Amino acid sequence: MHPSSLSLVANLQPQRLGVCLLLFLQTLAFAGPPAIRAKVEEPVLEELMGGCSLLCAFRWTGMVKMPAATAWEKTAVLNDDTALTAWKAADPKVGVGVKFHLVFPKKLPPGSSGEIPLYGLDLVNGYWKTEELWADHARIKLARIHYAGRPFRDVHYADTRRWQRITFPDIFVEDGDSMMIEVLEVYPGRRAGLAVTEIVLQGAH
Repeated sequence: MHPSSLSLVANLQPQRLGVCLLLFLQTLAFAGPPAIRAKVEEPVLEELMGGCSLLCAFRWTGMVKMPAATAWEKTAVLNDDTALTAWKAADPKVGVGVKFHLVFPKKLPPGSSGEIPLYGLDLVNGYWKTEELWADHARIKLARIHYAGRPFRDVHYADTRRWQRITFPDIFVEDGDSMMIEVLEVYPGRRAGLAVTEIVLQGAH
């Protein structure tokens, strides 16, 4: 820091210094997590669904909460290894504010807590089954990823039926960890609300 800057800080009254620090911390809070863009990858093929992923290490449970709801609802279609099913909302107003909670076991397999890497998330946006259903339902445009209760990444998604992928430095999963996807913006559907076909968490190996 330049000497003149040090002198300025030293001469600030404690109250004024406290206000400056508070404003700085508020600025950081509003800045949000790092923003990234999902990579558009290969076409979705039903016969190739499944394969190795974090599920090789443990099963995770999908939960969904609507914007006005107070409770989470369990859903099995987010990680069912098929592109023919989707979590979907019939109400065209349902989209922004939907949260998907990916719940990991409270107790991981013995000796594996802190040893299992998680390094990516693949997503099939919208209702993939047919082009008509895909156009009818809204799709995720911007989502905030939270990990272990803290904002982690803001992800921009393309409006495509292909796989979309994000990667990040290894997270070593601990007992009771979880990931949440909070929908911040959507591509509107023609007549129905948000849909998500599949989520695959990459890791384990």
